Amino acid sequence: MKTLEVLFTLILILSSISLTFRQRGVTTINLIMIATNYVLLIGTVMTIGANWRMIPAYFVLMLLTLQVFVKPKSTIVSKKLRMKIIKTSGIVVATITMFTLPTLFPIMSFPEPTGKYTVGTQTFHLTDKNRKEFVVPNHQVNRELMIQVYYPAEKETGQPSPYFKDIDALTQQLATTQGFPNIATTHLGLTKTHSYQDATAIKSKEKFPLLLFAHGMSLYSRQNTFQLEELVSHGYIVVALNFTGDAATTIFPDGDRVDFTPIENTITFLNNRIHLWEQDASFVLDEVIKGDFDKNFRAIASLIDYDSIGMLGHSFGGATSAQMLVKDNRIKAAIDMDGGLYGDPMPKNGPKKPFMLMNAEASINFMKDAYNQQPGNRDELFAEAYLRNKTIEKPGVYTAIIPKTNHGSFTDLAAVSPIINESGADVNAIYKLINELSLGFFDKNLKGIQDNKLNKIQKAHPEINLTLH
Repeated sequence: MKTLEVLFTLILILSSISLTFRQRGVTTINLIMIATNYVLLIGTVMTIGANWRMIPAYFVLMLLTLQVFVKPKSTIVSKKLRMKIIKTSGIVVATITMFTLPTLFPIMSFPEPTGKYTVGTQTFHLTDKNRKEFVVPNHQVNRELMIQVYYPAEKETGQPSPYFKDIDALTQQLATTQGFPNIATTHLGLTKTHSYQDATAIKSKEKFPLLLFAHGMSLYSRQNTFQLEELVSHGYIVVALNFTGDAATTIFPDGDRVDFTPIENTITFLNNRIHLWEQDASFVLDEVIKGDFDKNFRAIASLIDYDSIGMLGHSFGGATSAQMLVKDNRIKAAIDMDGGLYGDPMPKNGPKKPFMLMNAEASINFMKDAYNQQPGNRDELFAEAYLRNKTIEKPGVYTAIIPKTNHGSFTDLAAVSPIINESGADVNAIYKLINELSLGFFDKNLKGIQDNKLNKIQKAHPEINLTLH
């Protein structure tokens, strides 16, 4: 809960006790209490925003208002034991509810970036005139993509960036694709980011490494805001792809909307579909290198070190990063966050480029359990993922397993509710560790910084079993 929400709720509880057991009706003290509650209500709505998590508190305030203004001259409260028990029970239930909902569904927040650069962000629309659209039938003629670009920016330029421009579309689709109750994510629009929309790109002679980011299947380009903002604050430019038809939702500049198209969750389908994602990533990289698709991108393009390009992704996006590392000579290093290695088999000697595979503890357990089952009675997708994980353990490859994590722990959605996380998970601590691993890896392999950061992480966190094969 936010501090102002806690204060509002505590004052409500004290007011409830006073109006229920001491004196009701219009009195000077009661008017002061009601006025104080409304001031705090207005403060929370203006500062944080009205949202469903606080509905029990809004309801209690309405009841208190009625307690004062219905029969305003009747100030006596019942002293009967039965009524005292009922009132006490009501206050206890209301208190539990008012604190439980905001605690189970907090307003998502991210650690402030630790780097020296202000983070700017802009959205761009790309059309590949050489490829037809086939994921979304009867839609665009050519393949169209939206990308979110993050870059070092001048301070005090741009406006605070919303978490997602059309938050209603996103929450509707998260309910469909992730199984969240729709109401449980409607407050995502209250999320504060640490980036600035359309901020002026920094004026610098320094060149910054470029990172492509690929989201998970049925998720979205901004799903790792906690990580992308941190990377940019330390001197990276990130281009986050939104894979049309395979993303939760895609909103084009003309307002046209394309939602997730259901897929076959089979090895054969995923092995084939990843080729589309590779084509999308290669096309976006081509356009970024040319730098002329939008006049607003030119200032950002001038900051990029095109000899230092990496890629990272989560889930299917992580698998795409691995494929791009092997197949595209422009990609010098890549990170796969809990993504099964779908697509073409990895080379027998490994990618022969710097690669890091981070896995969730729960995912590894699922893979092992599936692999140990008898063929025909096991989840072949997880069993195959376990085998492919083993094939990547080649010289030069880092692997790590992060305790108390599941598949969603590598995304912003881990901050939606503790209900969906592993028992005892500290989301902010996990985010910090993921960011340290990412920065240490890319600093070493794209910036050439030899500060033994990964060795230090290995010693500080032996529980993750960070291994350089």
